[in-house]
Amino acid sequence: MKNPLFVKVVLVFLVTVVLATGLSQIDYLVRERTQRRDQVVAGIAAATARDQILVGPLLVIPYTRIVKTQKPSEKDDNKMIEVETRYADWLYLPPAELDVQANLNTEQIRRSLYYAVVFSGAVSLKGRFASDGELLQPGPNERIEFGDPRLIVGIGDPRGILRAPALVWAGQRLDFLPGTAEEKMPNGIQARLMGLDLQHGWSAEFEFTLDLRGTQSFDVAPVGDTTHIDVRGNWPHPSFYGQFLPESRQVNDAGFSAAWSTTRLATNMLHQLFEHLRNNRPLDTLIGVRFVDPTDSYTQTDRAIKYGLLFIGLTFAAFFLFEVLKRLAIHPFQYSLAGTALVLFYLLLLSLSEHVDFGIAYATATAGCVALLAYYLSYVLGSLGWGLGFGALIGAVFGILYVLISLEDLALLAGSVTLFGALALVMTLTRKVDWYQLGEALGTRRGKGLDGV
Repeated sequence: MKNPLFVKVVLVFLVTVVLATGLSQIDYLVRERTQRRDQVVAGIAAATARDQILVGPLLVIPYTRIVKTQKPSEKDDNKMIEVETRYADWLYLPPAELDVQANLNTEQIRRSLYYAVVFSGAVSLKGRFASDGELLQPGPNERIEFGDPRLIVGIGDPRGILRAPALVWAGQRLDFLPGTAEEKMPNGIQARLMGLDLQHGWSAEFEFTLDLRGTQSFDVAPVGDTTHIDVRGNWPHPSFYGQFLPESRQVNDAGFSAAWSTTRLATNMLHQLFEHLRNNRPLDTLIGVRFVDPTDSYTQTDRAIKYGLLFIGLTFAAFFLFEVLKRLAIHPFQYSLAGTALVLFYLLLLSLSEHVDFGIAYATATAGCVALLAYYLSYVLGSLGWGLGFGALIGAVFGILYVLISLEDLALLAGSVTLFGALALVMTLTRKVDWYQLGEALGTRRGKGLDGV
């Protein structure tokens, strides 16, 4: 061969491509296992209660607009008669003040290898509905007749209602009925209110408590003109989301507490509720907490695989650098066996992390991979010291990888600095290498190296 160095580089590149295919298959397996986990979580939720979204309370007030018009009599065109036309509709009235207090206890329900975080607890709602005057202004030749209003509360999954709640409305105890009677938001509860004088200014206080169960997340729509929400729980890893983050929060190993305050000027909630209940548009403004697992093994394994090809490349670069500096040839097949061990590290990591903590799984897979490579390279390189040295180098590489997948926000910076440092080291060590002479002598060194093995 006229250029053994070029052939060697091409063969190592082909080996790397084959190993990249193996990494992609393991990455596919990670996604498949993640989907399986999500299906199990959905199955647990289907057997208990799904994510809970609390919308309300709201007053639904039916009314009839009666319009009087004049039209000619059918019997006598010169005579006008009065005709009444009725238009039935309803309006939605949010509370002037709303206070939500939720105390949630979480537990892990396991099924096979997977689990879902299920919460249950008391959600207390109290506040006040009020109107300064007439809810609707009649036009000329009109009058408005109001029907009996209903108080409705939308609940994401009514199966999570553990006990029948009771409504205290203006000091009077009322029972809730199932459903909301709203086509676009049927899941929930309602209570019928009697005797409200809606023609004049009025005010009524209310309160009730929901014993609620759900899975994975709890959301509240801040429907009040002024809304205060306070959520407490014993889960140490809450994720707060929505268009409003908590004004105050405390998170520790014992649990969390968080508080929000909003106004209708900030949420535009009345318009959103109208679009949601009339046109089935999703609510944009929700305040929620999700019970996440920060040590999700599939997420961390997936992040590790994203660096897999990079670290295989760094390992092969170290082999090639050793060939250049120590004049000992390593066969491409030996590259492929070492690379296969690095690929199998990720398969070991995935399988072990399903049974033990991710840190323990990572340490075990690293120890196995490093021990195998150190043993094998001791014979490939013809020296126990060099084999142990390469094993320590690969162990350091996997240590760097663990730091990268643990840093999250600083992963890009740490990875960039690591790559720059590796490139600087290679350039420094090979600054005096004559690559033309290296290509001519590669065939001889290969034969010598194989005889040594």
